[in-house]
Amino acid sequence: MNIDKKKLKNRIFIVLRIVVSIGILFFLFKTQFSNFSEIIEYLSKTSVNFWLIGLSFIMYWLGIYFLVLRWQILLKTQNIKAPMSFLFGSYLVGYFFNNFLPTSIGGDVYRIYDTSKLKNSSGMKAASIVLMERTTGVMSSIIYLVFALSVGFLRTSHVEFKMGKWTISNNILIILILAFFIFAVLIILIMLFPDYFRLNKFFRKLKFLHKWEDKLRQMYNTFKDFRKFKVILLITIILSMILQFTFTLNYSFCSQGFGINELSLISYIFIIQISSILTMIPISIGGIGVREGAFVVLVGALGGPRNIATIVSIAVLIMILVPGVVGGIIYALRPYMDRKRKLADAAQAADTEANQ
Repeated sequence: MNIDKKKLKNRIFIVLRIVVSIGILFFLFKTQFSNFSEIIEYLSKTSVNFWLIGLSFIMYWLGIYFLVLRWQILLKTQNIKAPMSFLFGSYLVGYFFNNFLPTSIGGDVYRIYDTSKLKNSSGMKAASIVLMERTTGVMSSIIYLVFALSVGFLRTSHVEFKMGKWTISNNILIILILAFFIFAVLIILIMLFPDYFRLNKFFRKLKFLHKWEDKLRQMYNTFKDFRKFKVILLITIILSMILQFTFTLNYSFCSQGFGINELSLISYIFIIQISSILTMIPISIGGIGVREGAFVVLVGALGGPRNIATIVSIAVLIMILVPGVVGGIIYALRPYMDRKRKLADAAQAADTEANQ
């Protein structure tokens, strides 16, 4: 009975996330355009720069490449060797799970499962590496946000969000970002130095965590190992910043391609980092809707046209869905490819034995 209730709860949660994604996209469309023909009319009257949009698409795929490279580097620190082609395919399948399969199995869960089967790997090792990968990504987002603040971007742009009777001013935004920065740094310190924060005593006091004690210890040991690779961690943070920049260029080039020229590159650095952080809140499918809504609101708040920002957000969403389609094809072909590889390995092993 408990299992049925749990399944029902998961299904309700999934349905709500789908409703949120579709609802936000529908709301964006209805508030900016009265009908679909308005979009067609705008595109027919405006000289869309398809070269810039194509370059935007290339930037997105370049960002994925850096994501995979970062993952491969972190795996190597734990003596887990995986070819780039395998990891690239795994990442694309993760995109497929995130964006096309509204289930509790997300892209990160699939990647953990995929790499846990590799030599010298385990479920906890793979999970710890993905968590460390996400951590370096959050760190790079924070660095970009602090950079945007340090050049006085918010104070010179007079950002204000009005939500009914509530107004979120520049100062409140700065306080929220700095609070997030302090919280993120604290989480990173806890992850790297759990003994200093006496997490073991904390976990012992919570009875429901006792059954996870061995797995948590494995995860802690993996984090402990990462401390020996300070240079590599620095490299992964730099890679995270590079890939974040490629995603920023993805939006910047696409916006310019559709005719938004009011915003600077610094503006997009701020917009994309805030949008990325908001998509981490699990209220939609793969961040769809939340990402587009945040982008449109922020572009409008910084002086750009919201109607064109809506078109840009949908165009970028299509770019994001393309890797998921490729990932779905890879996922469908993987059983066949795995069988073929096993047969090839068996044949090679038989030839080696015969030669000996």
